[in-house]
Amino acid sequence: MSDYKINNILIPEALPIIALKNTVLFPKIVAPLIVQRPKSVAALDHALSRDKLVLFMTQRNIEDNISKKDLYDVGTVGRIVSVFKLPDGSSKIDVEGITRARVESFTQESPFFTAKARPFPIILRNNLEEKAFLRQAIDQFKTISEARSFPTILPEIIYMMMQLKDTEQILSLMTVNLNLEIESQQKILELESALDGLRELNVFIVREKQIIEAEKNVAKETKKQIGKMQKELFLREQLKSIEKELGMEEEKGEFDVLKSKIASAGMPKAVESKALKELSRLGKMPSFNPEVSYLRTYLDWLIDLPWAKKTKEKIDLKEAEKILDQDHYGLNKVKERIIEYLAVQKQVGKLKGPILCLVGPPGTGKTSIGQSIAKALGRKFVRVSLGGLRDEAEIRGHRRTYVGALPGRIVQGVHSAGVKNPVFMLDEIDKIGMDFRGDPSAALLEALDPQQNNAFSDHYLEVPFDLSDVLFITTANVLDTIPPALRDRLEIIEFPGYSEDEKFHIAKNFLLPKLYRDHGLKKKSLAFEDSALVDIVRKHTREAGVRDLERQLASVIRKVTKKLVESPTNKTATVTEDTVHKYLGPAKYSHQMAETKDEIGVVTGLGWTPVGGEVFAIEVVKIPGRGKLILTG
Repeated sequence: MSDYKINNILIPEALPIIALKNTVLFPKIVAPLIVQRPKSVAALDHALSRDKLVLFMTQRNIEDNISKKDLYDVGTVGRIVSVFKLPDGSSKIDVEGITRARVESFTQESPFFTAKARPFPIILRNNLEEKAFLRQAIDQFKTISEARSFPTILPEIIYMMMQLKDTEQILSLMTVNLNLEIESQQKILELESALDGLRELNVFIVREKQIIEAEKNVAKETKKQIGKMQKELFLREQLKSIEKELGMEEEKGEFDVLKSKIASAGMPKAVESKALKELSRLGKMPSFNPEVSYLRTYLDWLIDLPWAKKTKEKIDLKEAEKILDQDHYGLNKVKERIIEYLAVQKQVGKLKGPILCLVGPPGTGKTSIGQSIAKALGRKFVRVSLGGLRDEAEIRGHRRTYVGALPGRIVQGVHSAGVKNPVFMLDEIDKIGMDFRGDPSAALLEALDPQQNNAFSDHYLEVPFDLSDVLFITTANVLDTIPPALRDRLEIIEFPGYSEDEKFHIAKNFLLPKLYRDHGLKKKSLAFEDSALVDIVRKHTREAGVRDLERQLASVIRKVTKKLVESPTNKTATVTEDTVHKYLGPAKYSHQMAETKDEIGVVTGLGWTPVGGEVFAIEVVKIPGRGKLILTG
């Protein structure tokens, strides 16, 4: 294959290729393009260094990473007229289409596509039939441009088209300005004769004209129905007429559905009035208004909130005590205080009073005892972690003027519970922070105050919500970081760390049965000697709670389970004090022993740590000095 000469332009045998997304370049028109993909930039640089000729081919899809199979077979050879480099490395170029070309074979795929292409100029017959189709296309093009007001069809284009004598150029101008689909444009590009292209173009123009006539008829019928009504109502009726023309059955309006839901939601009168007002606004808005989705979401929140739905209360002290004992070992003072609290609430008749704050080290059962309280009362349980919270809007909600606004964590929690009287646990209340967005702890004051929370104000809802039936329970590891005003509203219940004996019984009666179930073992398959449990508690964990103890037991069970699976003959196993080190390694912790023999200048002391007490030796050394007291810290 040799080089071609088109319009005094020598087109080489092989051409670099720039792939186009959602665009078709036509001959004899100048089009602006953005070149930003690496392969396209490389092809552009190659062309600029030579003859500025590029084969522009349209993709069959809109993917960034493409192969030669993703390109149509026919493209347009274009000459780069101007180049403007952009700061991001891409380029804005103006390209003049020269001629159609069909790819014979690809010669390169990296760093850019190149191909051998055979140009095929459009066939111009210049006979009466071609001239007739051309004149009809121009007349119809003018008609729909005036009737439909296409934004791409400017008066200058119509004027230019009337002055042009080149049939191919007129065909290209009309095709790119009629908003045809990419497949339709590509089909016209691949046609070899101008007559065939004009035939295809006329089909689209006639179909577009028919649509315009149908719209006029719909508008005329609508105007008869509505007379002098507002423009917005006119558009709504016009839409109904279009749906009638299409034969669509009218369904029950969304407006009526929402109105019936509001009526059955059990809202207070003020809230229902607010909801109906917003619903009225929604009904007057056109469907394309972006505020429609925001209003619909807001109404859904108002409708779905449990304004009147409650769980039936039951306070059975014996049952509550039984549940607490089943779920937790030890913590006798804590359990006693909770039973006293429930007894007072039963006597009063309504769970309204001080907010419980469970304070203690991690892993001591604060969160789980909150679940047990909910279970004892027969209520739903909701837990919200406040650790790391810094934005006041997370508690009170975002105002609806913000994009993506939602109610605060408290309203969301009540919504997820589905009732207005759940047991609501605010976890890690001591880890709330504050910054320029506000103080979340200050926002909690209203929610946790029994005298105010019957009309809790959430910024998103903009209506009061009654939280007085919610039983709030908070948890914290330390009290020092809780603001005084918030702490004043809390009734503190201290959770001490578990003793060694309590950890042993928790492991034996609670943790091991749970771990057996989790690992698919039966109790008779694996046994732990008491001495082995004591050894794990004493030498492999050092904590106030039992989380690490559970992890160490799980590690032993996994290793034993592996042995049982690998050796089918061994169906049982026993973990003893002597075999613990095989699974967990050497002891990690050891307790320092008090001196059995008195030493001069050495005395035994007792120190406090978060995981328990520890003895240590204090040694006094006498050294020469100046007789002054020195504080070393």
